[in-house]
Amino acid sequence: MEKQGALENLKILSVVIISLTLFFLPILFLVNATDFFTIPKQLLIIGSVVILLVVWGVKILIERKIVLTVHSLNLPVLTFAVVLIVSTLLSRNRYDSLIQAVPVVFAILFFFLIVNTIRDKRSFSFVLASLVLGAAASSFITIAYFTNFYFLPIPEIKNQFFNTYGSPIQHLIYLIPILIFSVFYIAKAVNFPKIMISQVIKTDVGFFIQLVAALACLAGVSLITYQLIFLPNKPIVLPYIYGFQTALASISQDSSRFILSLIFGSGYGTFLVDFTRFKLPAFNLTNVWNLNFGFSSSYFLELIATTGLAGAISFIAIIFSLLKLRSTKNPFFIPVIVMCILSIILPLSYVSVVLLFVLLAIYVSYLNVSEDRRVSDMTLATVLTKNGMFSFEATPEGKQESRSESPILPGIVFILVILISGFAGFYTYKFAMSDFAFAESFKQARQNNGQKTYQLQAQAISDFPQRADYHRVFSQINLAVANSLSQGVQPGSSPSAQVQQNIVSLLQQSINSARNAVIISPLNSVHWQNLAQIYRALINVGQNAEQFALSSMNQAIALDPFNPQLYIQLGGIYYQLGNFDAAQNQFQVAINLKRDFANAYYNLGHALEQKGDFTNALATYRTVKQLSQGNQTNLDIINAKIEALEAKIGKTTINEQQVQAGSDQTPLEISTPSANLPPQKPPILISPPPERESAASPSGQ
Repeated sequence: MEKQGALENLKILSVVIISLTLFFLPILFLVNATDFFTIPKQLLIIGSVVILLVVWGVKILIERKIVLTVHSLNLPVLTFAVVLIVSTLLSRNRYDSLIQAVPVVFAILFFFLIVNTIRDKRSFSFVLASLVLGAAASSFITIAYFTNFYFLPIPEIKNQFFNTYGSPIQHLIYLIPILIFSVFYIAKAVNFPKIMISQVIKTDVGFFIQLVAALACLAGVSLITYQLIFLPNKPIVLPYIYGFQTALASISQDSSRFILSLIFGSGYGTFLVDFTRFKLPAFNLTNVWNLNFGFSSSYFLELIATTGLAGAISFIAIIFSLLKLRSTKNPFFIPVIVMCILSIILPLSYVSVVLLFVLLAIYVSYLNVSEDRRVSDMTLATVLTKNGMFSFEATPEGKQESRSESPILPGIVFILVILISGFAGFYTYKFAMSDFAFAESFKQARQNNGQKTYQLQAQAISDFPQRADYHRVFSQINLAVANSLSQGVQPGSSPSAQVQQNIVSLLQQSINSARNAVIISPLNSVHWQNLAQIYRALINVGQNAEQFALSSMNQAIALDPFNPQLYIQLGGIYYQLGNFDAAQNQFQVAINLKRDFANAYYNLGHALEQKGDFTNALATYRTVKQLSQGNQTNLDIINAKIEALEAKIGKTTINEQQVQAGSDQTPLEISTPSANLPPQKPPILISPPPERESAASPSGQ
């Protein structure tokens, strides 16, 4: 009896954990995380799965056997998880990929844990109610905030367009399948279309839960649809043609590892790198040309790019296996099919990916609870044979004969579960603490508390040094502090030995952090661009800084070859070095890539003016003026520049280039260093850029 009581308590605990997770999944957010919406949901899933694994391990240890639910979705879902892991391990941006892939792998583990936990109608009803009520609660929050009812005491989210998903599209994706299920449930409960009042009165609590959820979800879907159609602030999605082109290019144009890219892609979660490497020059003609996209046009296209043919095929296999398990009596069939269709045509954030696997799990659980023959239980155990030896057996649950079961297999599995759970729990804790510290550093920076900002970022990197973004931002903080110290020295005087030592240490740390960013994420052009800017700020301060700056910026361009802004920055380095011909060439490349880019012409005009070619400089400035129509700030800048040049050379008649004003112009500015450090004599010794394919671990603080 004690054994059965313990097993029942473990089962109840598992159901409660699953239910709470499903309820809080859509509504959980934390303003003390660097990403308010995604990271808390990832931590929730990983934490819940770790606890559920431990509970399951204790359960099999008590039972001395492992009971698994067998169905046709097991193999394709497991294959998909394996492909994600292999793709991640083969990725050249391995750490970036791991950070994105691990939470998805845990979402897949959550699928298996739900299927193997929910075996009776009571548990199923409890879990189902939690799922729909969580979606309903998220709708209520969205509606409340849209009507200016800011009931949560959190100033950071006091916004009319706030929702707990971070995106109206992702909110819509989450609500649609839940709404469809609730409508089907209600229709069946009231015997639609032959609705009878007596039937409605006799309905159970589940009916009223579904009714509330349906009304809330319908209101949420209606509001979000209204926002997407009629309000000006629409979410930006990568145009489908570029998502399709990037997917094909990622698996076919990486000549250095063609076979690996074809089969396993670039690594799950690294679409940003694929987009910058393989986008076409035509992208500069769009009104989102200056944006980088971390998500493709659809989840399926993103899978092709990041997990290759293996990921795409295994995902399709999940859908086909689902179709094999189709059941007209299962109210979840249509919702889960709709979710699969949405994944083919729209991008999915983490919460939407979790919902996909949750719906698959609940679909299978419904079949199991309904005693569908296509879903069965299989028992794995080690038993004592007649000759006194232990043997491994796999038999259908309930059909095995009386036998002496050994704890060997459950014990081994339990040890593995504890090791995996402990490993995952430890690194998840380190990740969370580092993320919270880094987020807090931004708050301290807004309060101008430089010392606390620096300490928190150093702490975050120490706790979890595998996040390249940490190192990139920390490199900028170090450079800013060094610049502040140098600017604090009185003109005409020399800094004290201690101040000078501090400046040099900060500059060295700035370079080391920037280098660590490109070591961790070697194919991310943003990190190379940052490294180039750090070196550029050290020209006349560090030995060979100008060469290192040019080399790093060229590497950034190699990874984002059709980005006109990178050519402006490269031209800016040449401009700073006094090589105005080379600067002119780079500014002209930027113009060739985007003919209506006012800032490219503006920088070109300055290069021409420095060369003494005032006539062409004036013509270029007038082109800037044409492109800046409708942007008063840019017009004020360029009009002043034109007036100054005309005062120098006199008003002249020039054949002006006829261009059409653009509506997406960036501010006019000369490409300049990010810091103004005094020259060092002799220059300090600084580290060169790392090799592009470096895979070494980041150096410590």
